[in-house]
Amino acid sequence: MYIFSAVIYDGKKQHLIKQECRTDTEFASYLERQFGCHVCLWSSKELSETALLAIAASQERNQQQGLNRTKAV
Repeated sequence: MYIFSAVIYDGKKQHLIKQECRTDTEFASYLERQFGCHVCLWSSKELSETALLAIAASQERNQQQGLNRTKAV
């Protein structure tokens, strides 16, 4: 999951949008449903907190099992 942020213009005013989505396409569909015709002035995509926690938990399990893959050989 990602947190998408965007500044869009809908013909009347600018909107700052934040939405959690799985893909770029899902976010674009969300914007289309909510605002119809719009211009995207700026956007960004970051891993969601849920995804970051899952990565941290996976790394912790790997370390407990002795599977540290971040070390150079």
